[in-house]
Amino acid sequence: MVDRPSGDKGDKTGITRRKFTLGLIIASIAAALGSLLSLLKILAPEEKGGGYVSTIKPGDRFVYAKGTNTGAYIKVSSLNVGDAVLAYPEGKTSNPANIVQLIKLDESVYKPPTHINLTDQGLIAYSAICTHLGCTVSWVEKQKLPDTSYTECFCHNSIFDPTRGAKVLGGPAPIPLAQIGVKVKDDGTLVFTSDFTGPIGPQV
Repeated sequence: MVDRPSGDKGDKTGITRRKFTLGLIIASIAAALGSLLSLLKILAPEEKGGGYVSTIKPGDRFVYAKGTNTGAYIKVSSLNVGDAVLAYPEGKTSNPANIVQLIKLDESVYKPPTHINLTDQGLIAYSAICTHLGCTVSWVEKQKLPDTSYTECFCHNSIFDPTRGAKVLGGPAPIPLAQIGVKVKDDGTLVFTSDFTGPIGPQV
């Protein structure tokens, strides 16, 4: 009777145990990395802008965003000096990042850093999304400022000066509202002529 070496079985058992142990170590490392990535995601600050990405393109026409004329073209003849309305680009009203405040003032009141080349016949347009926490801004006529009306966010009372590039005059908003180009067409309707000049949405 020939004796067979007994080391084969031991070697196979050792290899199996080593593979099992190695698998456990790899699984533990992967789990630890996953937990670390999840923690970093929780601790990291949210991206500024709150996810607001406008789809406005030059040539899009202004339409009323609210009121009895919702969806209708805005015409220069319908706005008097001192008026302001909320507007969207035609066909793109489902994107909240597209809402703007369209204002008509005397052309002489606009001063730097307003982009004068993005205005037309006293008309100026800014993002209507407050740069604090994203509420929609409102138009306030000549109550606090001595020489002009102003834009205010009633959520936390941020105030913006439309005659000086929507400069922040008060409240927690960290930056001005971004301006966007407007032009009057031959038929009296209004079109966008540019992208926003700065970031839109919450910047805190």
